[in-house]
Amino acid sequence: MMGFGLLAFISCTNAPESDKAKTTDAKEVDQSKTGEKWNLNVSDSKIEWIGTKVTGYHTGTVPLKNGEIYVSNGGVTGGKIVMDVANMNVSGPKAVDSTSNNKLLGHLKSADFFDVSTYPDATFEFTNVKPYSGGPVKDTVDERQKEIDEYKVTDPTHLVSGNLTMKGVTKNIEFPARITISGNTAEAVAKFNINRKDWGIVYKGKPDDLIRDEIHLGISIKASK
Repeated sequence: MMGFGLLAFISCTNAPESDKAKTTDAKEVDQSKTGEKWNLNVSDSKIEWIGTKVTGYHTGTVPLKNGEIYVSNGGVTGGKIVMDVANMNVSGPKAVDSTSNNKLLGHLKSADFFDVSTYPDATFEFTNVKPYSGGPVKDTVDERQKEIDEYKVTDPTHLVSGNLTMKGVTKNIEFPARITISGNTAEAVAKFNINRKDWGIVYKGKPDDLIRDEIHLGISIKASK
């Protein structure tokens, strides 16, 4: 459920101010919430990330491999999304040359981070979708994203929770999202931060350039009958 216009490298960079996903232990998936199966449109869906460290930040994407959602009575009742972590990429910032980005990409794929040779995929499986009942959401101004130019969903319709599995660790996360269903198409957008250490990604970085624990995710998915 996301997008990136990039800033120059800046010092003391923190994760974008965004909704912080509520992270708890994995929850049981209610298999009775099925409904009609709609398939994910992989080419029209994407996940973008921003990782930060003391001296700057990096951006990139994670392709989606496949997935589906279940729709009943005009609402989403469940679903599962499979992310192709082995084919993630590093796209920015523009101030960094492609050689440096490729070096970082190789490190991200190693056991220090996502260990894609052992865990090539990550999954998100819905455990609950309920109407959003919070107050108005005000976005923050941060120019690092280039396609999704906001860091919060300012008009959320639902509160989504689901089991996120990365690197063999499953945690349940809860976050606001905007979900719309029109005709035979469903779309969802969410933007939030997670703590990478909750999934066993604990590499600290260089002593003089420590990596922040929070990762910003922007997710945009589209599914159809």
